[in-house]
Amino acid sequence: MMPSLAVDVPAVIALMLALVACGTLGNFLVLRKEAMTADAIAHAVLPGLVAGFLVSGSRSITAMFVGAACAGVISILLSNWSRRATQLEPGATLGIVFTGLFALGVILLETQGARQVDLDAECVLFGSLETLFYVPASDASWYEGVPRAIWTLAVIAFLTSSFAVLFMKELALLAFDPNAARHLGVAPRWLERAFLVLVSASIVASFEAVGSVLVIGILACPALIAAPHARTVAGQITLSLLLGLALSILGYSLAAFAPRLFHTPSALNSAGMIALVLALAVPLSHALHRRRQRKSNAI
Repeated sequence: MMPSLAVDVPAVIALMLALVACGTLGNFLVLRKEAMTADAIAHAVLPGLVAGFLVSGSRSITAMFVGAACAGVISILLSNWSRRATQLEPGATLGIVFTGLFALGVILLETQGARQVDLDAECVLFGSLETLFYVPASDASWYEGVPRAIWTLAVIAFLTSSFAVLFMKELALLAFDPNAARHLGVAPRWLERAFLVLVSASIVASFEAVGSVLVIGILACPALIAAPHARTVAGQITLSLLLGLALSILGYSLAAFAPRLFHTPSALNSAGMIALVLALAVPLSHALHRRRQRKSNAI
C-alpha cells in the first residue's frame, strides 16, 4: 500500500465513521433544541474516561464506556442538586456542572493520565487522526493492520444508524412533541434512555480518534447546516451526513496542505481545522437560506 494511502485512508475512514455515529443522532438533538446537551455530555464524560484509563491501565473500550457512563450519571445528579440548591435555570446549572467536570478531567490528564497511561490532554482534546496508520501484517490477514479505533467506530456507527432507521418515526415525534409521544405511548421512556446511551457511546468511541473538540462539532454542526434546507427528518439526516463528510474532507485537506496554502512551518491539526470549517459553514448555510427566502418572497 502506498504511504500516502496508509496514512490518509484510515484517518478519513475513522472520520467518516465518527461522523455517522455522532452526526446521525446529533440531528435528533438539534430537532429537540438540545444541541448544547451534546456539548455538555462530551465535557462531562472526560473525567470518567480518564478514570477508566487509570483503573484499567489501557485504552479499553469497556473501561472507557463504564467510566463515561458513571461520569454521566454523576453529572446529572449534580446538575439536579445544583438546580434545587441554587434555584438557577437548567441551562446555567448545566454550564456550571459540565464545565467543572471537564476541568477536573483535564487536571486528571495532566497529573495522572500522561504518567500512568499512554494518554495526554492534547490527544483527548484534538484526537489522533494523524496517528491512525494502516500497518499490513500479511496478505492473508490484512484486517490485522486496521487501527482498533476504526473497528470500534464501525460497530458504534452501525448501531446508531440502525437505531435511527428502526425508530425514525418515534424519535422524530419525541423531538417535536415529547409530551404527546410519551402520553400516546409511541415513544416510551426506555427509547429516550436508549437514545442517550447511544449518544454517550458515540462520544466515547469517537474520543480516541477525533478528540472532544471535533466530537462536539460533528454532533451539532452537520445537523445545523442541513436543517434549513431539509423538509423531512430522513432528508435532514442524509443531507447532514453528506455535507458533513464533504466539509470534513475539506478541513482535513486544508490542514494537511497548510504549509503550501498558509505558509505554516508544518501541517496543522486536522481535527481543529475540520471543526473550524464545520463551524464556519453553519452561519453560511443559514445566510444562504435567508437569501433564498427573500428572493422567493420577492417574486
